[in-house]
Amino acid sequence: MNKLFSGILVLILFCGCSKDTISPEKIAPDDVKKQLALYDWVPAFANVDAKDELYHYKPEDCEKDNHYSFSFGSDFQKLKLERGNELCESNKLTFEQFILDGKLERSFTYDKEKKSIKFADSDQYESYGVLVDGDYLVLTYRNNNPVALVIPKAYYFKGKSKENK
Repeated sequence: MNKLFSGILVLILFCGCSKDTISPEKIAPDDVKKQLALYDWVPAFANVDAKDELYHYKPEDCEKDNHYSFSFGSDFQKLKLERGNELCESNKLTFEQFILDGKLERSFTYDKEKKSIKFADSDQYESYGVLVDGDYLVLTYRNNNPVALVIPKAYYFKGKSKENK
């Protein structure tokens, strides 16, 4: 009986410790963390040619007052949503519904080589390229599954200073 309790205790300690930590190679570099955490990010329109219209996401009216923020700690990296006043209908495929799936936050890992993030519990082939230029952020959806017929989609955000809330 004593061995059973000892075995269960060791199993709990072993499983519990490793689950909530991120391996160092999956943590965003400090300069990327600093840029992403500096602003609240609001959906924006891309200033691009109409010929690539399918590639560039156009935010719905109900999304325009949403704020997204990135938070980082020693054992977590999260994208958080602060919903605006207008809620989107459930039948619209918005960034909020596509990425967060009804949640207010989602954990992710960062691939330094590809400069991309991968959300927890997402498909093994999915990732989002990250491009930050000052107060301008572009997340580009990628799906590297050779049998999936998916068009990459770019999501644009404008940074708003967190002090001016």
